[in-house]
Amino acid sequence: MPAVIGVLMLFLSTGFVMADNNEPSTISDLKYQIGKEILDVFRSPISIYFEDKNIKGEAYVTITVQENGKIIVESVNGSNNILNSLLEKRIRTRNLWTDTKFAGRDFVYHIIMNQHDEN
Repeated sequence: MPAVIGVLMLFLSTGFVMADNNEPSTISDLKYQIGKEILDVFRSPISIYFEDKNIKGEAYVTITVQENGKIIVESVNGSNNILNSLLEKRIRTRNLWTDTKFAGRDFVYHIIMNQHDEN
């Protein structure tokens, strides 16, 4: 199984302190929480069912909050299509919702995977 060596998220606020109630009160809070969810999906083992198991590369993941508060993957863009597909499938496994006051907001995360599966 491939190990996820690094995930880098850009645009996170420095010095962020999480709220005790886990409900985001600001856009920065929400961006931070979504980033944590993205990291969490890669903490479990990854099964890859592709002929080419090279998941090395970079991608930009755009997350959008819909009018009803559902958080969805809007797009995944990078040069490695295997990585793009893996990112999209793994992040979509989460059923994420937030307050509708954040509707229409987009968040972009820069993901760096630097592992090639040898199996």
